[in-house]
Amino acid sequence: MLKDFIDRYLDKLRFEKRASQHTIESYQRVLTKALEVLEREFSDLKEWKDVKLEQMRVIQREFNFDADLNKLNNNSVAHDLYALSSFFKFLVSVEEIPDNPFSLIKAPKIKRHLPKILSLTEIDAILSLNPETIYERRDLAIVELLFSSGLRVSELVGLDLEDYDEFVQEVRVLGKGSKQRVVPVNDSAISRINDYLLIRESFEPKEPALFLNRFGSRLTTRAVEQNLLKLCDKASVSAHLNPHKLRHSFATELLQGGADLRSVQEMLGHASLAATQIYTHLDFEHLKAVYNNSHPLASRKKN
Repeated sequence: MLKDFIDRYLDKLRFEKRASQHTIESYQRVLTKALEVLEREFSDLKEWKDVKLEQMRVIQREFNFDADLNKLNNNSVAHDLYALSSFFKFLVSVEEIPDNPFSLIKAPKIKRHLPKILSLTEIDAILSLNPETIYERRDLAIVELLFSSGLRVSELVGLDLEDYDEFVQEVRVLGKGSKQRVVPVNDSAISRINDYLLIRESFEPKEPALFLNRFGSRLTTRAVEQNLLKLCDKASVSAHLNPHKLRHSFATELLQGGADLRSVQEMLGHASLAATQIYTHLDFEHLKAVYNNSHPLASRKKN
């Protein structure tokens, strides 16, 4: 019976929440581990409603270590306990248990790192490159689109020709959870993409992907990352260029330009506003830097 409810919860993630395969596998790993702990330490336990403080403390202890008994960092532990808490909330929702036993334990504090971004100077240096090959024309179009529209690299490689509309200036994206959204594309990116499309046939297309590799097939996310690093080296930009930095830079520039958080959330395809709010911290850091450089008393040392 314990496993039956785990299977039901995973089906809910898969079919109702339309969670990614990565998320499903992650939650399955956590719940399988919790089940193994309960079966080993409390063999008489048959129902989830019998999970109390004693059982939760044992589970919490087990989740602090990996299979080799190495101490896990707080972020890993917190992630796993969050997945476990979500499962217990599901059990409450289907009235299998009266309340969430996760409330009996405390997850470790995690340190959230601010996203790393590229400066406009660094981005300009890359986009000012003179493309010498058809591959560089393609890769510069990719940089422009990532910075213009804030796409995830997985969304970018998933684009087909029909998803790009130069007249309406937008791309239709299939995001996480198989959710579609439409994202605007600026004039500069349109120009770059159209320049690439002039030579796209040189790749001898074998499928309808917008961006192709040298074999005429769809680019992989890893190939995009490697190709952007080559542009970075050619432009003598010390900061490593990667697709997610361009996504972070896109969001940060929008907020600094006055865009509201809800609009940025929609363009990024975030399921909740909480995921978007981290960019407000970046924006605040920018404001502090402006203040420190501009206010006449900001740099005065305290006596």
